[in-house]
Amino acid sequence: MYGFSTHLFATPSTPQVISISYGWNEEDQCEQGIGGSECQQLGVNSTQYVQRVNIEFQKIGLRGITITSASGDSGANGRTDPSCTESFLNPAFPGASPYVTAVGATQISAATGKLLPNPPPGCQGQNCGSGGYEEAVSYDQAQFASGGGFSWVANTPSWQAANVAAYFKSGVALPPSGYYNPVGRGFPDIAAFGSNVLIESQGQIEGVGGTSCSSPIVAGVITLLNDYSITKTGKPLGFINPLLYKMAAAHPAAFTDITTGDNICTEDGCSSGCQGFYCAKGWDPVSGLGSPVYTEMLSYLKGLFSKRQ
Repeated sequence: MYGFSTHLFATPSTPQVISISYGWNEEDQCEQGIGGSECQQLGVNSTQYVQRVNIEFQKIGLRGITITSASGDSGANGRTDPSCTESFLNPAFPGASPYVTAVGATQISAATGKLLPNPPPGCQGQNCGSGGYEEAVSYDQAQFASGGGFSWVANTPSWQAANVAAYFKSGVALPPSGYYNPVGRGFPDIAAFGSNVLIESQGQIEGVGGTSCSSPIVAGVITLLNDYSITKTGKPLGFINPLLYKMAAAHPAAFTDITTGDNICTEDGCSSGCQGFYCAKGWDPVSGLGSPVYTEMLSYLKGLFSKRQ
């Protein structure tokens, strides 16, 4: 992540939105094969490495670049503890960075399975879901759960402090004290469809899943919003997290609030020792603010920019 971020910042011409489908435990960033060689070069441990990369992400945001990142596919316990034997949770990095937009995954339950009247090419001849309700992705349906929780390294940013406080006051069941950092940066920020997503691979349509699908979907939505922003201001939205939380407060219709589901399971299932978080009304460390409703997001931006004129 350090090599990637420094190279990106130094590159003169870059995309305005970048999606990362990668994540690993914050405390294990200096493992050999992850960031081991970079940690040795910098002379830092995993905590210091995360702090250093967070600074690089912050600089990238100042250039007007938006970074989205998958929140992880092994629940709040993470891939380094798939059997849930540890007495603490493992936030994934870079999803836990305050300077990226972390994306969780959702699924459609009770889908009608009817053929869409005007299907996109990938759905032709297939029963793409055309109804049902959206909830946090579950191990039972998708064989994974969204990563999410609270960073052990970065503190809760001011732009999400009210949302995090509201989650803790909601009365929702929480993991045991000490399993997570209640004053840490909460993630994900947002969620998107991530179960049985149709892709084209070598000329064939197939279904795949993961927050690695959800992150580029959100990146696409942000790119469309950038198109409008550029027509009005000449600039992309850049580091978008403060705007997303402001949008959710002022115009809740911009998000589909996900209130069903949790991230207790891992990719290996749900052992008795697994802990995690539950969805709740408003922001939660499973689905973030919810899934984007593009037309309502665009409507909010139009109103915001008209006030500035």
